[in-house]
Amino acid sequence: MLMFPSHSFTHRLPTLLAGLCCLVAAGLANPTAAENRLADTASDYLRDHADNPVDWYPWGQKALDRARRENKPIFVSVGYSTCYWCHVAERELYENPEIAAVMNAGFVNIKVDREQRPDLDRVLMQATEALGGGGGWPNNVFLTPDLEPFFAGSYFPPEPLPGRESFPQILQRLSAQWQNDRGPLLERAGRIADRLREQAGASGIDPARLDPVAWRERAVESLRQTFDPLAGGFAPAGQSSRFPQSPALSLLLSAVESGDDFGDVSAAEMLDQTLAAMTIGALFDHVGGGFHRYTVDPQWQVPHFEKMLLDNAQLIGLYARAGTRLGKPWYERVAGRSIEYLNRRLWSENGGFYTAESASLDGIEGKGYVFTVDKIRSVLGPRAADFLDWHELVELPESRIDHEPPDGEVLNLRPGKALDALAAGRLADEIAPLSPEYAALLAARQARGQPDRDRKRVAELNALAGLGLLAAAQPLDRPDAAERAVEVGEWLWNELWDEPAGRLSRQAYAGEVGGEAFLADYAATGRLMLSLYASQHELKWLFRAQRVANALETRFVDQAGHLQERALGEEAAGLSISPPLLGDEVGPSGHSQAVVFLLDLGLVMDAPARQRRAVTALAGFAGEVAAEPAAWGWLVGELARPSRAEAVERFATELAAPEPTGPGASRDHVKVSAQVTPGGEAVEVRLVIDPGFHVNANPASEDYLVPTRITAPDGEIGPIDYPPGQPFRAAFATESIDVYEGELTLRVPIVGDVPERLQIEIQACDDEVCLAPDKLEIDVGRDGQ
Repeated sequence: MLMFPSHSFTHRLPTLLAGLCCLVAAGLANPTAAENRLADTASDYLRDHADNPVDWYPWGQKALDRARRENKPIFVSVGYSTCYWCHVAERELYENPEIAAVMNAGFVNIKVDREQRPDLDRVLMQATEALGGGGGWPNNVFLTPDLEPFFAGSYFPPEPLPGRESFPQILQRLSAQWQNDRGPLLERAGRIADRLREQAGASGIDPARLDPVAWRERAVESLRQTFDPLAGGFAPAGQSSRFPQSPALSLLLSAVESGDDFGDVSAAEMLDQTLAAMTIGALFDHVGGGFHRYTVDPQWQVPHFEKMLLDNAQLIGLYARAGTRLGKPWYERVAGRSIEYLNRRLWSENGGFYTAESASLDGIEGKGYVFTVDKIRSVLGPRAADFLDWHELVELPESRIDHEPPDGEVLNLRPGKALDALAAGRLADEIAPLSPEYAALLAARQARGQPDRDRKRVAELNALAGLGLLAAAQPLDRPDAAERAVEVGEWLWNELWDEPAGRLSRQAYAGEVGGEAFLADYAATGRLMLSLYASQHELKWLFRAQRVANALETRFVDQAGHLQERALGEEAAGLSISPPLLGDEVGPSGHSQAVVFLLDLGLVMDAPARQRRAVTALAGFAGEVAAEPAAWGWLVGELARPSRAEAVERFATELAAPEPTGPGASRDHVKVSAQVTPGGEAVEVRLVIDPGFHVNANPASEDYLVPTRITAPDGEIGPIDYPPGQPFRAAFATESIDVYEGELTLRVPIVGDVPERLQIEIQACDDEVCLAPDKLEIDVGRDGQ
């Protein structure tokens, strides 16, 4: 996703390659043929590179061990499947045998899918920025064998450009320096690594700085400083590209909905103008629905054509809510058509949404989207005049690199006419009769072929999509959107959640589930489960939210109460540098979502201990939020809502006191013993349950509850006559469930030999929380034992 206008490069072999080939032949190394290590990975992006002559590794211990063993620098290239410039680099660099030979000779080469390893992506992007290599994808970083960065950049051309080295020149220079004079490289790498470690250091718990309402006021004021009053959106001076910046829009919508809207340019004005510009220009796909990733111009007229689930997941809810709040039916129409896009192009027949859709078709960016006037007339016939009365075609800018442009231009609404109709509240009604024309053009577009999709189905992104669908369902009166959100929730729980282990996987791909899940995966999934409980009023969603919250707190909250991006003690190969806290950039961060999820769950269940833990976690990065609240737009907008702001204020004043101990594990609240009866025909199992706690009866009242169950790992037992439970209804629940409380004796018939041990499965709950299910193994006592 390199941020300048892009079209396909012609293939040219630089003269320099001849010299590089001689360098390899002269003894730089004796590279072996590339081994195909990417073909079986769970990533379209990595598989796309499987047949390159480059000796690629996926990120992992084998590659890192080889670099240390051979004392070679590491070349890490980070990208993703729908990144246009990543595919350009593959065609022009990595498919070239001569370039590949030099890469194989001098470096250990690693490919990373940023959506599988967001922790690596963030650290390596931070390294690129620290090294002055710009930003964007592909992100290419050269590391020492000790994983410290010394050179970085984004797209490297195959031959020199004005003021820019070619990739072969970079390889030649760095290889020679590593061989002959690596001291300056090592010194630079150590200095940059130390700086990154300092930036990643956690703040102390600082409750004095917790002030969500003031944060929101300051954040809105910061947005005014970068707001473009002519074209809408937010960007520093001189930046030509425009991104939707959903967290900033969410912040503005929060201010509008609260009535806390002030200043020379109100939050409502900034929000309205930006939402209008994004959908009158071409960030919004007028023909097919959904939003592109960004535009290459400040007028929102020419997009970079890839479409990301992350963007669309957030924007459907934003547009639906803003349409209702601002009285703009056009925004509601945009939200509805974006839902249709998600269902048509990104929903998998196996459940869950795919991650993205590519910008290119047949290697040409935009080919699947552009039109000419003649083509529109040939498709629409006499209806073309009315259609073109509302639409204009915008010419693609001339590329700074000689890439092949698509044959056509970009469809926009005519801004003057559209803005007048939008201001009068009639744009949706004016455009609605053109639906058949849009459908005809979409069919013509699809006849050219469809852009590739990234087939990963990622937990975090799907949960955000489910949340967006729920947010849009009521204002749009779209029960089908809520139904699809339920499908997403069921898919996450049934496919990616491992109930016995109490853990989440990050993704599903090609029939396989796996990948380390990060804080954002757990937090977003928990938020969706809790929102589904509020929407569907079914207790199973609340119990699922509790299970996710328990896992999140166990895996991602350290002893001091800080949130961690990766699970504590995770053994997967990683960098020694923690990912930086960057705030809510293109979407809500894992830290932000975790705080809001835990706080909301504590409020729903009236669980003060959980609310306190959420506020403690927030206090752990309050310094970062207070320093730049606009960078945490989604978080400060959500926390400034009255019920949350009140809870933050209440618990901030209590954090100086010792934190109460947590409820522990299920086994901490149930004592179990087993003894053979005098006649030897049965084992009596006695459970003593702590006051205030209970375990589920057998059978459980609902299929999502864990019943109390006894099994024999090393013997055979007969059927157990479990007694009926006692009815119990928590304060937050609408129905009672059957439970066991106090003391309970269960008679276990013996079939054959007396078992040495029994296993008892329990789940202890109190009025506020259900602990993780537990399995206890106990010895069976005999007479006299």
